[in-house]
Amino acid sequence: MNSWKPAAGAAVIAISASVAGLVPTGVQATESLRFAIGWPPGTSAEASTQHFADVAGEESGGDLQVKVYPLSLLNFLESTSGVRDGVADLTTVLTPYFITEFPEMNYATELASLAELQDGDPARNVMAFNGALMEYFFFNCPDCQTELEAQNHVYLTGSGSQSYFLQCTKPVETIADLEGLRVRAGGAFWARWATAMGATPVSMSINETFEGLSQGVVDCVAASAPELTNFGFIDVVTDMTPGVPGASFVSGVAHMNRDRWQEMSPENKLALLKASAALSGRGVFSYYETGNENMEMAREKGVTIHKPSDELMERTRSWIAEDAAALGASYADRFGLKDTDAKLAKMRELMAKWSKLTAEVETEAQLTQIYWDELHSKIDVASYGQ
Repeated sequence: MNSWKPAAGAAVIAISASVAGLVPTGVQATESLRFAIGWPPGTSAEASTQHFADVAGEESGGDLQVKVYPLSLLNFLESTSGVRDGVADLTTVLTPYFITEFPEMNYATELASLAELQDGDPARNVMAFNGALMEYFFFNCPDCQTELEAQNHVYLTGSGSQSYFLQCTKPVETIADLEGLRVRAGGAFWARWATAMGATPVSMSINETFEGLSQGVVDCVAASAPELTNFGFIDVVTDMTPGVPGASFVSGVAHMNRDRWQEMSPENKLALLKASAALSGRGVFSYYETGNENMEMAREKGVTIHKPSDELMERTRSWIAEDAAALGASYADRFGLKDTDAKLAKMRELMAKWSKLTAEVETEAQLTQIYWDELHSKIDVASYGQ
């Protein structure tokens, strides 16, 4: 068993105990689950997902067997319909790819840019924002849960990248350098930033971006440091500019088919939630470590690392503050979201809380424990996703 345990008196234990009598004693049938991810084999993301599978098996006493399918059963663009229709039991859903299906979740996700206005290491801020976002989805956003139900999904956990920065085939230091550049934008935030800075945003799947950079279809990609090796960008980029545009790509790394979830025993649901906390802890922390390693590798390979000009940094920070303030009205106009000011206030509140909770985190185990204690252990398995 793993070291993290529910706190004494945690609601989930009481629920599990109360329904234990519904499960016939001595009867145990192994359940097999298919977890499809859009990352290629050999990436840190695959390793994190395999960690989920290992923990689920351990915590269920071998009752759960999870097989990971890296970039084979579903790609990122197929993820939502694939889990909805049962092609896979679990998948990673990059919600910015599905703006019309998940506007409530995407609104909250886009507020990751607020972390750029916080003090501290931008590479670590995602630990806090990921926790804040999960708490929001689990316990503070019934509209998000309605979206998930409409897609036949159950949200189990999230993860996120380090802050995004420019990875290019030409130098970028100033606003003038960005004029007319084609920048692959993996979500609406980065597309808006590119437009505001005079660049041209290009929408394409991250699975297609290496070829886009190689063939000159795009000049830059806004991505986190781990993607240098996850998607091979390190073999084609010549110049990098940390610090801009910023913001993390935070999304659901484990969405489960709702019908499959409802069929499971309370004990196995609990095992999956323990595995989910482990997946978040491993995913966020491994990205942090891989990102640091990749930056050093890029230097050794001769990639030029540029410092953004003061003017570019100041304009980016000013734009982030303005963009966050205007975002709610945009989502209200486009998708009919209600009470966006209150939702923004709640996310600010949760971000402040999680900045304190994660301030002293130094290890993956510490981060996993916090996610379990503060989030996954508090989920009512009798009612969640029903």
